Amino acid sequence: MLHRRVREAVMESGRAGSGVRNAKGDDVKLFDLTANDAALAVLREFQLPLVVASEEGGRLEIGSDTPRYRLVLDPVDGSDNWAQGLPLSALSCAVLPVDAPLHPDWVEAALVGPLEQDTPLIALKGSGAWRGNDRLETSNLRNITEALISVELNHHSPSPGLARLMATARGVRCYGCASRALSLVAAGATDAHVDARGRLTAESYLAAARLVIEAGGWVVGLDGAPLAAPESLTDRVSLVAASSRELCDEIVEVLGDERR
Repeated sequence: MLHRRVREAVMESGRAGSGVRNAKGDDVKLFDLTANDAALAVLREFQLPLVVASEEGGRLEIGSDTPRYRLVLDPVDGSDNWAQGLPLSALSCAVLPVDAPLHPDWVEAALVGPLEQDTPLIALKGSGAWRGNDRLETSNLRNITEALISVELNHHSPSPGLARLMATARGVRCYGCASRALSLVAAGATDAHVDARGRLTAESYLAAARLVIEAGGWVVGLDGAPLAAPESLTDRVSLVAASSRELCDEIVEVLGDERR
């Protein structure tokens, strides 16, 4: 229901700008605001006490009782893609305990809803990740030289370590949408995703990172340590997601001087 209503709102709202910027300083499109309003309307219909933390709307409490959960929302991740008529954008939604850190390990339910598709990808902590009735599984590939990877390059000049990684991989793609790039790893369509820019914010990756984990993959920081937990939706991180622990470790090793 949430995915369907947001898709309908986005498709009806056009691609024009709104003339405003969000808390990160990014330009906000009219469809971003429309999608955010549509998502909030659906959440209010559930009549559950909830804290909603949204890229476009900030922090909002829904319901009259004390909320137990926080929903981290990006109504249109990959909005630049959508504005240009390019594929790969999505509704991203992660549910965590209200006071839990902004970290994939704490995500209890996740949804990534591609805007050009009818069926969202969902995950429940400890219960797997799914597209409809199909369970998602990573490729479990373990070798970079055989891997098809995605690398986010927007606003970023590759360091020697990242350039070395791209030269080593079998193939490289750049999608411009974190939730969709990570979802492709979860579904086994690509083998890894790297965002080394230090620009990624939690609403774009929390849900999809849970998909990767539930599908059998790994998500870590650039140094191979557990992913950082930002304090807010304006704090930025880098990450590596891979189909297997072995591939993840090899990517970290090749990146080398890309570490922060």
